[in-house]
Amino acid sequence: MSDDSSIVKNDDLSIQIANILKNNLNTQTTNHKLSDSLQISIKLNSQNYALWARMIRVAIGGKSKALLTHLSGNPPNKTDEKYEQWEQDDLVVFSWLIQNIEPSLASNLTEFPTSKTLWDALVVTYSSGKDKLQTFDLHVKANEFKQNGLPLEDFWIVLQGIWGEIERRDPNPMKCADDITAYNTIRAEQKLFQFLNALDQKFDPIKREILRWDPLPTAEAAYAAVRKETAHQNILRTGSSPSQGIAAGLITTEAEGAGYATQRRPIVKSSGIPTRVDKSKLKCTHCGMVKHTKEQCFKLVGYPEWWGDGHKKGKKDEGEASVTVGNLKATNSDAYNRTGAVMAVAADFVEQDTGHQDGNDYWTWH
Repeated sequence: MSDDSSIVKNDDLSIQIANILKNNLNTQTTNHKLSDSLQISIKLNSQNYALWARMIRVAIGGKSKALLTHLSGNPPNKTDEKYEQWEQDDLVVFSWLIQNIEPSLASNLTEFPTSKTLWDALVVTYSSGKDKLQTFDLHVKANEFKQNGLPLEDFWIVLQGIWGEIERRDPNPMKCADDITAYNTIRAEQKLFQFLNALDQKFDPIKREILRWDPLPTAEAAYAAVRKETAHQNILRTGSSPSQGIAAGLITTEAEGAGYATQRRPIVKSSGIPTRVDKSKLKCTHCGMVKHTKEQCFKLVGYPEWWGDGHKKGKKDEGEASVTVGNLKATNSDAYNRTGAVMAVAADFVEQDTGHQDGNDYWTWH
């Protein structure tokens, strides 16, 4: 009997020692984790409570899920054997909260006795709760927000911030799984439309393409498509810059070659359709012919070099001017002054090709 009782006592002692060692090990591990500081990316101020509250809860839960009860649960009785450990944990949570509040605000919050009382005070002071006016303002911002030249990434971050605040203040109210899915689908489509509507006008082609997709993508997928298209455009624009410069140079050269003619009377409209000037009321006082004036008469200003064989050339004593199309050189100062008129008539002839010789070495203009 004595041997059996001694064996039982030894077993009980071994179990007690094992439990003590286990408890000490868990306590050391827990205390090591709780002794670490806790810092999140933002500090609480008067404007960011909703975001801050979400982030601090996630951070505390990451340390220990049991510690989240310190923000909502009541403490045990002081006579309870667990009270000492609870108080130690609560002091750690309290310090984490204070560390992540702006110093100007934290200085007035250190006198609260527990983490829960501090948390409740923050909710009352800084949370707007279900303030429908602020919810309304957020929905207005989401619908009216425009890119207005912002970089695509910066624009997307701002818009996501607005949507996140709406989700926190106006969460999905549905209970049934099917209703929850349907509500989320509707809200996702609204976010897509808000994103596309806010983009700058230069993205209109890709916006139209996205709206043709079936089914419609999420706003996130649409952003990825726009961002990819923007990268492609930047690559192509960089590669085509030299050719654009060459084309611009050609246009400039042609404009300079046209000289006074382009300044006095444009030959082509902005739409690309040739113009036709009504000359039916014009009459030359020098040769008596119609549809041109004395200043435009080839008899006085001379015939251009492109005038074909069989047409009479003007003589120098009649005021011949040697006109070169493109550089507008003239050998006679009087003819040079009339170069613009010559070019206007010549260009109109080349473009319309409606004149004909009347048999008397005069040119009849139509």
